[in-house]
This record gives sequence, structure tokens and C-alpha cells, in this order.
Amino acid sequence: MSKITIYIGSLLIVVNTIIGLLISNYLPFNWLSVDVILIINIVILSKLSTEKISNGYKISLSFVYPFLGFVSIVLAFLSPAKFKDNYYLIGFVFIILIEVSLFLIAKNIKTINKK
Repeated sequence: MSKITIYIGSLLIVVNTIIGLLISNYLPFNWLSVDVILIINIVILSKLSTEKISNGYKISLSFVYPFLGFVSIVLAFLSPAKFKDNYYLIGFVFIILIEVSLFLIAKNIKTINKK
């Protein structure tokens, strides 16, 4: 699963970069933001599949992460090309923070019935 995630994510990054270079209305700030979000989500999903985490957490997070990644990509795509007073940027940084927090919680949680 990890290799498939890396291959598909790399393909999405290449396609997004090519589209960003070809379409003049697709600002560099936006396509670079989308590329960064894709890289972060690829790393998190590949780490999720290789870490020793309970299967229940892996399955549920493998559904949650693509949804949150899609929302982050939409926010990055709609974001104005500025850093100051950019609420879209704040939104997708907050979503990335949620993704990393969920991963760390799932990785460090102990089972209740462990003796």
C-alpha cells in the first residue's frame, strides 16, 4: 500500500505542477501550496501504512486522511496569493495540524486491555 500511495501521490504532484506551469490563471502560490499539501499527505499516508498502529486506526485514518487532504487542496486552490490575512492558508495549515495530531495520537495510544 505504501508504494501505491507514493506512486499515485507522485503522479498527482507531477500533473499538478505541469498544469500550474501551463495555465496562467493558476498562480504559482496556489500550485506550490497544493504540491506541499500533496507531499505532506503522501508522507503521512505512507508512514501510516508502515508504522505499528492498530488495524482499526489504520483503516479509519486511511479514510479520514484523503478527505482532509482533499479539503486542504481545495482551500489551497482557492487561496489568494498572499500570506497576510489569508484565511484559506490558515485553514489548510490547521487541517495539516489535525492530520499530524491524529497520526501521533494513533501511534502513541495504548490498548486498554494490555496486561
